[in-house]
Amino acid sequence: MRSEPGAYIASSKAVKLGVGWAGLASWFAREGLFKLKVTGPGLVFFGAYGGITPKQITQEFIVDNGHLVAYEPGIKMGVGLAGGLLGSLTSGEGFINKLRGNGVIYLQSRSIDGLVKFLSPKCR
Repeated sequence: MRSEPGAYIASSKAVKLGVGWAGLASWFAREGLFKLKVTGPGLVFFGAYGGITPKQITQEFIVDNGHLVAYEPGIKMGVGLAGGLLGSLTSGEGFINKLRGNGVIYLQSRSIDGLVKFLSPKCR
């Protein structure tokens, strides 16, 4: 499983933790150059902002950049613009994750970026 920064909480002793190359597209989307890689048998606990929903995917699946928490290693992730260059710049939607493959992804129901954008004007 690959996890977003800050999502990992704890795991069983047999679970191995490592770092995997996330790619330049992930860095460009402010996700970092590396992702936590979790392998082996056992339990893994990870957290998110809001509820966590597992979703089985079997083909391409598009997820808002701020809602993807973790995904199985057989799934390949690419990054794209939500509405093309002009649409993304004018709407503020930004980046999306394009997931391809067969496996389980984990989504969070809320976005930390959304919370920050909501609170920023109120904290001035």
